[in-house]
Amino acid sequence: MTTIDEATKNQIAHEVALLLAKKQRLSFASDFHAFTEGRQLVLAGVSFENFSKGPNTKRSDGDVVAHALVMALAGATNTGDIDDWFPDQGETGVRSIEYLPEIRQRLIEAKKLIVSNVDVTILCGEQPRMKKRIAEMQRNIAEGLGISTDLVHVKVSSMDGNDEVAQLKGIEARVIVSLWEGL
Repeated sequence: MTTIDEATKNQIAHEVALLLAKKQRLSFASDFHAFTEGRQLVLAGVSFENFSKGPNTKRSDGDVVAHALVMALAGATNTGDIDDWFPDQGETGVRSIEYLPEIRQRLIEAKKLIVSNVDVTILCGEQPRMKKRIAEMQRNIAEGLGISTDLVHVKVSSMDGNDEVAQLKGIEARVIVSLWEGL
């Protein structure tokens, strides 16, 4: 059995750490939509029927979670933003959660990437209550990206204060994704 001296062990550990650091891709993205009356609120593909406001968008359902996820995935791979991946072609009624399987196929699988973690924070006022729907949101994200639900975390913050989110004038999602390449 060959023994390795401490200096050699440290050099090997340093080289492995550098190699792994070059393989990991982290990205943060956020999306915000102002509310308007009479629109349906959809978050990670989950509809909140008992809430009278929704995003002031025309093309899609305004799902800030799905939009921020696409932006974070594109950012982690330096491949543009949501408008590059899903350009406006004059369509309406787009279900944004349906972007996830497409970006999985065209980006994650095409580049042989591994999604290791998705962390989502939804910023809203005291309404609507979302806690009981978090597992459903996590499931939709996991299914769309083809990963296990234990790699997806969704949480909600009511944003105490007087900004537009706390006053229910809009909703925001913040997302961090971690990808690995070449493993």
